Amino acid sequence: MANVQSAEKRNRQRIKRRARNLQHLVPMRTRVKRARTTLASGKATDEELQETVIAALRQLARAAAKGVIHKRTASRKISRLTLALNKSAVDRKAGSSATPKKAVKHKGPAKAEVKAPAKAEVKAPAKAETKAPAKKAEEKAAAPKTGRTKKA
Repeated sequence: MANVQSAEKRNRQRIKRRARNLQHLVPMRTRVKRARTTLASGKATDEELQETVIAALRQLARAAAKGVIHKRTASRKISRLTLALNKSAVDRKAGSSATPKKAVKHKGPAKAEVKAPAKAEVKAPAKAETKAPAKKAEEKAAAPKTGRTKKA
């Protein structure tokens, strides 16, 4: 237990801040967990997935705005949830087609194809070299080198 008055005050402040931060942390963790389980289950509809992920994203952004979590942590978690949502949407589209597409074997051309002559490429004129960098280099080489001097 704190024996000094300032330590006791710091302890009271810590407890207040912790209670305030938990009001944002607990719902954030819950929503993120719900979103992840919904994404992993694969049984939810697209609308349900969107709803749960957006709720989690909002809660993460709110927690970062309040300073409860670092903004880069929130950004990383938001990014990962969004990627997972997009991946699940792509998987759903690929899995929803009833008949898989057949692989098409590529056959060579029946006749030799004649290509149209390519247009002559027009090259852009080369940029004229500027003399300014060369002058600076010459000036540096010509300037006397001074050593570092100690201050008295």
